[in-house]
Amino acid sequence: MRGRAMSTIEARLLALNSDGANIIRLSVSDHAPRLGQLLQLDADVQVWASRLADRPEVVQLASAHRELGFAIYAVSSGLYVHAYASLRLFLELSFASVYFSANELHRRKWVADRQDFSWSAALDEDNGVLSRSFVREFNDSATDDASNQAKVVAQVYRHCSQFIHGKLAVTRELPDQLEYSHSVLNDWIEVAIDSAKAVIYLLYARYGEQLISVTNQGNLEATIEHSFGHLPEVRSRLGLPVESE
Repeated sequence: MRGRAMSTIEARLLALNSDGANIIRLSVSDHAPRLGQLLQLDADVQVWASRLADRPEVVQLASAHRELGFAIYAVSSGLYVHAYASLRLFLELSFASVYFSANELHRRKWVADRQDFSWSAALDEDNGVLSRSFVREFNDSATDDASNQAKVVAQVYRHCSQFIHGKLAVTRELPDQLEYSHSVLNDWIEVAIDSAKAVIYLLYARYGEQLISVTNQGNLEATIEHSFGHLPEVRSRLGLPVESE
């Protein structure tokens, strides 16, 4: 009896795995360019994590990067709610890593489970990690677009939260079972691209002045040019031509 039960469980799980594989094929067929863009952003986040490997806060950034990878796999397999949840965790851990980089005491208390990380504090307009007062202390040239990125992050975080909390306004679009949805995947990809770009800008705002050099172009610089090469202040930082108005 036990062998038969195990066989039934295995068959059911393998059937779900097969369904997920079919959804991956449909996802890639319909959204290859945008998924490719997202995978490039995923690789760009990894470049930053590698360059910051000697810093204590990189533990949170590495975890954030892992969640982004899980989210991409989940959404491509039709696990849409899980993908939104992992994307929100990607944002939380990314912002925690930068918040803790300037608040070592808070980081130690968080690691020891004596303090919670406050998302609202990290995104506070006056003192958060994308506020003008914070950014100008680390990378003054990044202050001009920081508030725009903060607004984007607030919007995408709230959107992901609606799925996690089961808000009918968004969950009514989800399939009733494990199956492919063009519209849901399209929505998630747009939100994920905005999220990944915002995190890369956050890392640039916090560490760019210290790590990026116009005389030493490399992978780190390329990650910024990929997403923000259109911004004059970024082009100036990278030593690229800046069009005069």
